[in-house]
Amino acid sequence: MISVIFTHDYGDFWLTSVVGMLGWLIYQGVRKRVTASFISEFVAATVIGMVAIMAVRLGLGHSADNIIIGAVMPLVPGVQITNAVRDLIYGNLISGPARGIEALICACALGFGVSLALIWLG
Repeated sequence: MISVIFTHDYGDFWLTSVVGMLGWLIYQGVRKRVTASFISEFVAATVIGMVAIMAVRLGLGHSADNIIIGAVMPLVPGVQITNAVRDLIYGNLISGPARGIEALICACALGFGVSLALIWLG
């Protein structure tokens, strides 16, 4: 959506949709086999980064950065962060920080996965 709003680049929009769907399918597939949620997010983010970079190198897209950002957005732990803040506001001093750390680990897994793809292919 970023590409359409700012640059009117519909090619990157459709490529972002496909890469995002592929990332979500990989996330769901790994999540069924592995109990630690951050592993599935790490693997999905790595695949998203690698596919986006390769698509731009093959000439299918224009901006790997916008494609990666748009495709990783569904995996960002926004609800977990919101629930952690809500728990802290309600005075739950055990579940609030626990949820916050879990959301932080998931966000770091996404960042590490994308950065690994950028190191390998960038």
